[in-house]
Amino acid sequence: MLVSAWLLSALPTLALAASAKYDKYRSIAQRNGGLVSLDAAGYDELTTAPREYSVSVVLTALGDAVKCGPCKILQPEYAQIAKQWSSAKKNDDEEHIFAYLDFEKGPEIFQRLGLQTAPTFQLFMPTEGPRATPKLGAETIDFGRMGFQADAIANHLRGYAKLPSLKYSRPVDKAQVAKNVLSTVAGILTIWRLFPYIKVALVQRYIWAFLAISTILLMNSGYMWCQIRKPQYAQVGHGGAVSYIAGGYQNQLGAEVYIVSAIYGILGFSVYTLAYTVPKLRDPVRQRLAIYVWTGVLLAMASVLFRVFHTKQPGYPFRIF
Repeated sequence: MLVSAWLLSALPTLALAASAKYDKYRSIAQRNGGLVSLDAAGYDELTTAPREYSVSVVLTALGDAVKCGPCKILQPEYAQIAKQWSSAKKNDDEEHIFAYLDFEKGPEIFQRLGLQTAPTFQLFMPTEGPRATPKLGAETIDFGRMGFQADAIANHLRGYAKLPSLKYSRPVDKAQVAKNVLSTVAGILTIWRLFPYIKVALVQRYIWAFLAISTILLMNSGYMWCQIRKPQYAQVGHGGAVSYIAGGYQNQLGAEVYIVSAIYGILGFSVYTLAYTVPKLRDPVRQRLAIYVWTGVLLAMASVLFRVFHTKQPGYPFRIF
């Protein structure tokens, strides 16, 4: 009975402590654009139960010594959400703090949590009040699935943290808009001044033929596949040798597009020369020499193409040389 009475008497004190803690960090957030920068002590204080508020914490590494590219991509996106949340109209139970902990200010927290990578996103739900959940610890959000865009982070928090007033709209980049307008106007004026010359080029069938053939060669060589999959340009093998051809018909490197399209282009030009240019040569000696040269080029490039096929699939049976 004495223990129960003590617990009942302590509840108002705990509630007041939680409320005072929220007021403290909300005030800090309002003075810093909606975002609280934590150290190790602040992290422990803010995330320790009881909590009548929710808190999201990004554990990041913004220092130049760490060179964390994703951290620097995420930080401005996260700061934009916090800034809009600080000025948004909220319901009475939507008490939420946006905070972050840099590795330089709290390495012991990273060590305690066993973190080897950054950034890491933690969400602590309230332990008291209408949004309370039984779990005292943090929920970790996977950036690999969610991405670093502010829109996706805000949507996740709105549903998961029960914050219906959290609505993010990306601010208009006035400098970028002005740059786009000036670039468009400059482009239009340039085209207008150069139109007499452009008009002559547009009616040249050789230009259109070159563009069409180049597009066909690139597309046949896997250019669009590389644009979708974003593979490496080249890769280093076990012995340190650089490889520009990926093994297997389901894999490709960026360099293969240019290698294969160049081979196809030389093969096509060889056939065109033998079919249309060589017959027009009136000197029999020059004509015979041209036949030998371009036939040799055709066979050599076909042999190279077969070698590419053999590299991708060692069981490929055909070869010339």
